[in-house]
Amino acid sequence: MAVKLAIAHRTRPKEGELENGDGVMVRQERARTLCAVVDALGHGPVAARVTSEALRCLAQVDLSQDVASLIGAMHLALRHGRGAAVMVALFDGHTVHCGGVGNVELRTRGTRVPVIPTPGILGQTHRALRVASASLLPGDRLALFSDGLSSRLELDDTRNLAPDAASALLLERYGRNTDDATVMVVDVETP
Repeated sequence: MAVKLAIAHRTRPKEGELENGDGVMVRQERARTLCAVVDALGHGPVAARVTSEALRCLAQVDLSQDVASLIGAMHLALRHGRGAAVMVALFDGHTVHCGGVGNVELRTRGTRVPVIPTPGILGQTHRALRVASASLLPGDRLALFSDGLSSRLELDDTRNLAPDAASALLLERYGRNTDDATVMVVDVETP
């Protein structure tokens, strides 16, 4: 049986830009839920096109695959462009499987998910992907965020906030105006 998830995100382009080079994907297929944050290199229209291509790929892949296969599919889809960073969380029952390439990060409150993003650029070159898995409990919170937010991001201040309000607070408090910025908050709820 799948866990019940409450998911929200906030995203905004770099100050002075109209198009955003960051993007998010939330997709459910049978008992699996995919959450991803993509951050194309740079900002503006070219970065927005790269992110759109990565999200188009994620919209079409079979979610019965593992995280490495999902990221591998995006890597192939982006091989002729400037590339991107990504963090993927694939929820399967009470387990989450996470992996990332580049500088998109994941933080947790509650169950620790020991994912370390793999150095490199999706679509260009990166080291062997590191994937981490953890069993989740009701009350756990995960945040996936682009480097448009400070790596000092803390989830403790969002303890009593719903995911949408938590996303807004995190973007306001930790967001940088000098880059596209995106944060996704995922709460594991009691079934």
